Amino acid sequence: MANESQALDEVSRAALALLLKEPFYAHILAGMPREVSDTIKTTGTAWDGQQVRLRVNPEFFIEELTASQRTGVLKHEILHVAFRHVFRGADRDAKVFSVAADLVVNQLVKPHPLPDRYPGLADFPDLGLEPDKSVDDYYGGLMKLLREMRQAGFGGDEPSAGQDSDNDAKGGRPGTKTTKGGKDEARGETDGDVPEWAKSTSAPKSAAALAKFLGDETGRSDDGGWHDGNDGVSAAGRYAVGNLILRARERMPPHQWGTMPAALISQLELILAERQPKVDWKRMVRIFCASSGRTRIRHTIKRISKRYGTRPGIKVQRLQRLLVAVDTSGSIDQKMLKEFFAEIHGTWKIGATVVIVECDAEVQRSYDYRGKPPTAVKGGGGTEFEPVFKWMREQRPFDGVLYLTDGYGPAPASRPNCKLLWVIPEDGSTDVLPFGPTVRIPAAQE
Repeated sequence: MANESQALDEVSRAALALLLKEPFYAHILAGMPREVSDTIKTTGTAWDGQQVRLRVNPEFFIEELTASQRTGVLKHEILHVAFRHVFRGADRDAKVFSVAADLVVNQLVKPHPLPDRYPGLADFPDLGLEPDKSVDDYYGGLMKLLREMRQAGFGGDEPSAGQDSDNDAKGGRPGTKTTKGGKDEARGETDGDVPEWAKSTSAPKSAAALAKFLGDETGRSDDGGWHDGNDGVSAAGRYAVGNLILRARERMPPHQWGTMPAALISQLELILAERQPKVDWKRMVRIFCASSGRTRIRHTIKRISKRYGTRPGIKVQRLQRLLVAVDTSGSIDQKMLKEFFAEIHGTWKIGATVVIVECDAEVQRSYDYRGKPPTAVKGGGGTEFEPVFKWMREQRPFDGVLYLTDGYGPAPASRPNCKLLWVIPEDGSTDVLPFGPTVRIPAAQE
């Protein structure tokens, strides 16, 4: 009978094997406390409120796995943590998501082997799942198959959001359909390897495989203690996992990191992007407006010269003429217009001339800003940026132009004859926006 000390020793040996060949995973594991417990069936991870813990069933880890499989199972669990799969949304089917996440990480466990109970793409030959896809891609394909399986007679009723769908509504074993004769159809204990209900689906072999993995009472991994909701615990967990990954990256030389899978490199880039300080778009607009202007010195008898103490003195007059171009193709809503013009209003109030141009595929109209944002805009066609810049060349010179758009349109060819700032919504595109910086307006909170 395996004991706790033996299990911890074997975990350490498997971790050493990772350190020698794939140090990134070993560095992540080094930051995870280890817990040996009979309360879980295989291995898994859990969030204890402060850090991620590795949990190991001693009998499973020592007596059911070979030495190389132990390394593979550890790498499997570390990959789940690295991809932050444990932070699934509350609207996901828990066990289907678990299978989908396994399909992602098990492609990266090689060269270490895994036990047969761990699913791979080969288990779903007629489902058309492509390698190196995201967990969302696999989850969508598996859920589509599961709906077909239910229509053909598998499992229970459609679950509610966040509920495990593979619990039979009539009290049968999870992921199975029990017949009157007591046969377990999800296990394929009917004619041949494919149960009768699975033959009614568009992917019978994949349906039988999915039923097997959903109904596998021995389990593949046992991840628990994670919060799916938006209660702050998931945010803390995501940040802690991000720290683990960043520390592991810092401990690796650049040439080793370059050999890592592209999916993990993308995950690191995502974590780094999440931790970049958010740009205050309102401050950016104010700075742009303040810097887009001219000054003129004129003499006035109302002032005394500071240098000579005589009249006339001089007065510095600030001149500013701004163009505000609004994309009226339908992508900018009234709330965003109002919030945007609230920042423009301050510049107008201190004496700047603000001209508004509404444009979709062509300039629809132009007018001076009089203190209120437009309540309705004219347009609704496609998006073109070039007409605004051509229109500008026919007008008096502007000191700056702010272009409010979602960014989805062909790149303009003409450079404006003044400073330019693109202002785009959070989900807008910056792919074709030249000649000036961009700033994003975050989505309005309901």
